[in-house]
Amino acid sequence: MPLQIQTYTLSEGIELSFTDSGVPPGSADYTTVVFLHGGIFNAYQFHKVHAHAHAQNLRTVLLHRRDYAGSTSYSATEIEELEQGSVTFWERLSAQVAQFLEIFIERERIPKLTRKLSSSRETTCSFAATSVKENRGGNGGIAILAWSAGCSTVLSFLGGTQNPLISKELYQLLQQYVGNCILYGQRFILFFKARLTKRHVPKDPTYLCFGYPLPSDNRNYIPWDDLTVSTDELPQLVAEWVSSYYDHPCYDPVTRSLPSTATVNELDGIRLKSDRISISSWTDEELVKGLEGSSAKNETLVFQPSVQKILRQLSEQALFNETSVSNWFPGVGVSYIGGTRSNWMCAWAIIETKRRYLRTLFTGIEKNGRSYNIRKIRFVDMDGLNHVAHWDQTREFMEVIAKEIQLL
Repeated sequence: MPLQIQTYTLSEGIELSFTDSGVPPGSADYTTVVFLHGGIFNAYQFHKVHAHAHAQNLRTVLLHRRDYAGSTSYSATEIEELEQGSVTFWERLSAQVAQFLEIFIERERIPKLTRKLSSSRETTCSFAATSVKENRGGNGGIAILAWSAGCSTVLSFLGGTQNPLISKELYQLLQQYVGNCILYGQRFILFFKARLTKRHVPKDPTYLCFGYPLPSDNRNYIPWDDLTVSTDELPQLVAEWVSSYYDHPCYDPVTRSLPSTATVNELDGIRLKSDRISISSWTDEELVKGLEGSSAKNETLVFQPSVQKILRQLSEQALFNETSVSNWFPGVGVSYIGGTRSNWMCAWAIIETKRRYLRTLFTGIEKNGRSYNIRKIRFVDMDGLNHVAHWDQTREFMEVIAKEIQLL
């Protein structure tokens, strides 16, 4: 039975809509997982996780981001701030997530975090392939999970050191609850609407929420650069491309993962789609409920150089800057999960982040005789899964989430 859509009203009248799985029966130490969706795909795509949450001692909250179903659209001023690369836009967005969490904590009286958090002085880099059996989440608190384009919000939340829009009192409250942030399938933000709206997109844009530049020698297929595809055909092509299952030549069958040494051209990125496509299983009703192409038009602005610059700064502060990590949610670890059969951009994103993380650790050892005290990150390759594992293998996906909550 579909869960009722709820709405919270924040300061300045901002509304955020969501669905809630409710409390696992009889549990006093469950963990609340707040899901942030990506571009075009709204929170409806996650609805199947609700049915598997309680078995893992989890409570799932599926939040519609600003500009999507039931949540307040961006104002003209906010869009201008985004386009200009203003840090204020991201600080406000992070503060609104923080306000949502505050209201949820107070109204629902969810259990506080009781498991031990890591310290920035205990920095580790863990690589794991999925093998989950009888793992359950719990021990209270909140985990924030962001998928695809939604990862920008989490990175700005963690990277907004001393965010002036988050009061000291609110920060102290959230420290008692937020234990994990999970980056799931982080990649580019879909921007086929750029062609539809004639917005300017740089010739060689940086594609990721991290602000990474795409390698200049990339030979892989980029749907929106395909001029043989009409505007009307492009949305369906992108949906099929992003939700296909790929077979990357660099895949290591021993570790069941994508190695950090792989290059962008060692990925299965030439073909338009595969024979197995997740989106093909969606009914017409699900497509109508779960896709909001018109809401994605403002997502295209993140490819402007000014926006990419601020995203790169926030990402560096969130993950790799010792001072920032030590002073802003220092105990919060990050799990970066991705399917080994995801599209090449998702695959390359996790590979590149693994590489940058290792380089940062080793640079600290070379310069100071110790690794830098940066954010604790676990990289998890979900073996055999793709970019929409939460839809195709929901139970397995939720087992991975429960395990990560316990391990970080």
